[in-house]
Amino acid sequence: MFLTRAFEIINREGFLTFKYALGQKMRENMTDEKVYQSYIKNVEPRQNAISENQCVQVVSVKENSTVKQVMEAVEKVSAEYAALCSADYRLCDDYEKKVSHYILIQKKAGRNLKYIYSDSDIINDSGKRENPDCKPDYSWNTLLSFNYIGNVYVVRKQFFLHKMKEFIDNFGSDSKFDSYKTSLFLLSDNSVKNVGHIHQILAHKKADYKEESDISEYKCLLPELKNKNVCVVTDKHNKNVQHIHYPLSENDCVSIIIPSKDNPEILKVCLESIKKYTKYTKYEIVVIDNGSNEDNRNEYKKLIAEFGENASYTYERFDFNFSKMCNIGSKKATGNMLLFLNDDIEIIGQDYEDTDWLSVLAGQAKQESTGAVGAKLLYPDSSYIQHVGVINYESSCFAHLYAKAVDDDNIKAHRNYADYDCLCVTGACFMIEKAKFNKAGGFDEAFEVTHNDVDICLTLYEQGYYNVLRNDVVLFHHESFSRGDDEIDEEKNRRNMYARDMVYEKHPKLEKYDPFYSPLLTQTENNYRFGDEIYSVIHRKPQKADRLRPAVGYMEVSPTVKVTETGYHDDMQLRGFAYNGNKVYYNPVIFLWNEQNCYRIKAQSVCDRSFHLRKGVDKNINYAPFFCGIDTTDIESGTYRCAIRADGKYYDAQTDVVIDG
Repeated sequence: MFLTRAFEIINREGFLTFKYALGQKMRENMTDEKVYQSYIKNVEPRQNAISENQCVQVVSVKENSTVKQVMEAVEKVSAEYAALCSADYRLCDDYEKKVSHYILIQKKAGRNLKYIYSDSDIINDSGKRENPDCKPDYSWNTLLSFNYIGNVYVVRKQFFLHKMKEFIDNFGSDSKFDSYKTSLFLLSDNSVKNVGHIHQILAHKKADYKEESDISEYKCLLPELKNKNVCVVTDKHNKNVQHIHYPLSENDCVSIIIPSKDNPEILKVCLESIKKYTKYTKYEIVVIDNGSNEDNRNEYKKLIAEFGENASYTYERFDFNFSKMCNIGSKKATGNMLLFLNDDIEIIGQDYEDTDWLSVLAGQAKQESTGAVGAKLLYPDSSYIQHVGVINYESSCFAHLYAKAVDDDNIKAHRNYADYDCLCVTGACFMIEKAKFNKAGGFDEAFEVTHNDVDICLTLYEQGYYNVLRNDVVLFHHESFSRGDDEIDEEKNRRNMYARDMVYEKHPKLEKYDPFYSPLLTQTENNYRFGDEIYSVIHRKPQKADRLRPAVGYMEVSPTVKVTETGYHDDMQLRGFAYNGNKVYYNPVIFLWNEQNCYRIKAQSVCDRSFHLRKGVDKNINYAPFFCGIDTTDIESGTYRCAIRADGKYYDAQTDVVIDG
């Protein structure tokens, strides 16, 4: 069996891809500890970029320090930034220099950060490091739910002192300094552009560290929440996780839009469960049918009639197009809130007696910074996860995190209990304000079957909204009842790949990039295991190359050699592909050049096992995609043309790169 599969991969995708696939399979059988120790030994030293021009100074926060004492210590700091480190943590060697380097890079990207945090791990008494905590980028709703940042972070000195004066006005100066409370106060009215996240493990939590006590009452008094009459509920599974329940106004009405065809028995289960478990009464049912037979249409009408005037049924025959069905439903809806719900969703009793599933989702969706809201979905009559958010990563692009995992305490970072900001949530249960839905343009009807939910979520993210997963709302999803399993045949696989390409064409800045899923985590499995493809956290210093400056007249333009995405994360990153027919241009050289300067840097070819299928080539070009991480510290500011040198030729990369001063 193994040899047959090996020959298939070699024949169809080439030997290098087989070597890559074998390496991935071997890594799946490695323990997290072994993978992490390999990272510490082989990758971490390559991330050792430091700045001698230090702008950070560490302030050690003692166990019983008061707010006043910490402020006095920060006032004495001579640097632009202060790093607040609680007694429960140790810092890595050269911590101040590493963070200073990151701040310098971010200034070159035009970002003047107010608050910065890094990844962390646990260190035991013998000095061994384990259990890496690879955090998402700034996630306000996640921070409200639990202290995902931890008790080490860097603040701009003047910003911190200004905000803490407000803190004292509200809470006094003699109370014990609490890192989590302080983070919440500092960040309660800050946007993502002011907050930086270093994808390096720079802080080490001591093994005897204890989580903070319940601060539910404090959260209600935060500037962002105190006038909203919120209710803070402690999670029943983990006392360090809390949920914010936002009230609705008397004018709020939820339109539950359910696309369905020839599934009256399934729809009946859905509608009966809504009626049984929904306490919030201001809702309507909107069923959209794209072609049921006459008998089933009559059954649908009977089901709808049970809801009286609070339900409508629209029949319009056309080929299945989920996006079109949802858009028709949104136009029929009279509510200011829209809940798109698959007909194979079943509402169940919730863990909290005072929780109404519908009002929790709608209350979250009404928040100014919130885009779409999703729920935890389980496979029916089980504790197996179907949905706790959708991630966008290297290997499979968009995938359901922790799909088919058991919903218990073994899942990392409270990922199945806490409320989380996500890049995407599934369209199977998708709550959004109608005004935001219309602003996003509704569902793009070019996505007839798949990726319509992904596309609108990316649009909402680009418009500045957070898409939020509410793990305190748990529903059953009878997945595949509606239209089958997309993984069964080659035609459906190709349809998925085509839809993914469409998504990346519309949202090029988000190609294989997810701000809420760390590049240090696995890019081939749908869980929080430590990473196996972590080249994207390594940034190489470019070399001056004025003698090799590309001449415009000698550059070729090719649709198979180009840079497809540029952007800053920890530093400048470029992505693209380089091939010709069945020939891959391995590890091409990138040139950044203008009239004053020219720099060169070698890119790294990376494996994408679906690339040859998407490009319609038989085999051997899975290594055509490349990645280039650039340390911009020594690059002069300016706008640069970008060129690719491959196979002895220069190609116009068809993009410009801007380096700020």
